[in-house]
Amino acid sequence: MLLIMKVVPPFAFAALLALGLFLSPNADGQASSQPSPQPNDRMIVLGILAAEFSLQNGDVPTAAATYYEVAKRSKDAKVSERAVELLLRARRLDDAREISSLWLDADSAAVRPLQIMMALALTAQDEPSALATARRIAALPDAVRAEAMMDVARQLAQHRDRDGAVKVASVFTEQLPTAPESFYALSAASTGTTNSRLNEAMLAIERALSLRPNWPQAVAVKSRLLLAKFAASKGVSTADRDASIASLNAALTANPDARELRLLLARTHFDLEQFATARTLFSALAEDGKDDAEEMRLAATLSSYHAKDFDTAEREFLDAVATERGDPGAVRYYLGRISENRKRWSEAAERFAQVPRGERYWESQLRVANAMAQDKRTLQAISLLRALKPSTAVERVSRAQAEASLWRETGDNVKAFEALDAAIGTDADDADLIYESAMLAERIDRLDEAEKRFRRVIALQPERAHAYNALGYSFADRNIQLDEARTLIERAHQLAPEDAAILDSMGWISFRQGRLADAEKYLRQALAKFADGEIAAHLGEVVWMLGRHDEARAIWQTQLKAQPDSDILKKTMAKFDK
Repeated sequence: MLLIMKVVPPFAFAALLALGLFLSPNADGQASSQPSPQPNDRMIVLGILAAEFSLQNGDVPTAAATYYEVAKRSKDAKVSERAVELLLRARRLDDAREISSLWLDADSAAVRPLQIMMALALTAQDEPSALATARRIAALPDAVRAEAMMDVARQLAQHRDRDGAVKVASVFTEQLPTAPESFYALSAASTGTTNSRLNEAMLAIERALSLRPNWPQAVAVKSRLLLAKFAASKGVSTADRDASIASLNAALTANPDARELRLLLARTHFDLEQFATARTLFSALAEDGKDDAEEMRLAATLSSYHAKDFDTAEREFLDAVATERGDPGAVRYYLGRISENRKRWSEAAERFAQVPRGERYWESQLRVANAMAQDKRTLQAISLLRALKPSTAVERVSRAQAEASLWRETGDNVKAFEALDAAIGTDADDADLIYESAMLAERIDRLDEAEKRFRRVIALQPERAHAYNALGYSFADRNIQLDEARTLIERAHQLAPEDAAILDSMGWISFRQGRLADAEKYLRQALAKFADGEIAAHLGEVVWMLGRHDEARAIWQTQLKAQPDSDILKKTMAKFDK
């Protein structure tokens, strides 16, 4: 044993002592009755030393395998804890579940093994194990049970199976019907990250609040749910919005020191675009002297920026630069955005160019190029884009799209198409890239290529309405393959029945097939949704063919006043007013 001790690094013994693997005295200085390997249990001690040595050398799988065997032999809580940690790192999930159970057998009041067992059961979608673990958590002593239930609530919110999550939470509501944490967990299980069961979640969180009025965590959830209902109504249900704010204010009155509620209130006003109020609240939070003071100051300044108070925002951002406060990338990025909004293009390019590498660097470089183009330096902007070195598919695609956009602005659709086409060679399955290149292919009369690419987009994204519409309209506009054109456009209409461009296509294919009444109906719907020169041209042509010439002229003239540069309107009017 002495020989072994000489060759084993000191870290191993430190690990042993930290784990309490030698005799663990109790409060009276006597040996603990809890199972624990003794120094004379040579195999256990040597196993732990070997495992820690493997870990020191970066061999996690071997360390995990060794600790697994040692934990089964020792039946010690601390050995099991260490074993579970390493088994999780090694992705041996079934073994981690097994040893977590041994850990719990050794320490029946432990919370952590139950949390791990629940997470593993949910990951494996093992509903019986998840339910059994929930029952064990519900039976924990009062002192530790609430925290464990809140941890389970967080896990259930991330679980993919809403029905399964609700079943687990229902164990708590059935066994602990007076515990507010039970209904908090049920609310989390009902909505998850998708707000899929808003009404059920709201009932559950209201029950939690009836058991613990003005509970900050529950109030925060209720506020989020009300805002989700507000969003689901597309901003129509202002009562939900107002109720969200009211609930936060009421909870703050009852819990004036609850900083998390103050922060949530500030963020809520920001999300609701109530920027003046958000600024006031963020500024107050910045004065608390907490570690997040600079973050709060930045949020206050961003509130001014979004309120279009560019003078205040610019002054504060420039002060942050001068005093080296805050996130330098964010500060310089928004200074560039302010210059963009004021159309100070040279200044915008300079400011975006100062954004350091990091989260906002790539977008800033693209904005440098755009600002240069707006400053009449398009070729220089394109050179800048070509010099950028993308490291991800997203960056490759965004660079190609930016270059294509600049070429389009110069009127060179061929070079725009070539820029996108080169990127497709690297990212052959990027549907957005292919769709955009197909639109350009049609503009430069490479119609066969356009058709091939539209069909590729449909294959990649069969629910993409505008791909069906674009191909169908191309056929209808050229008066070819009309039956297939209708099939394509009708599919687009099924996917997006309120889309003005698709309604226009429905009208145009109906016109091409001689269904003039249907054509007029669809085109009037389209024009009501979007007053556009092309739609007005189509509607006027249909009305003319129905014999109502004065009405057709009135449609064209009305839209021409709004869009005096519309070439299609002018061409259509010239065709019929001879």
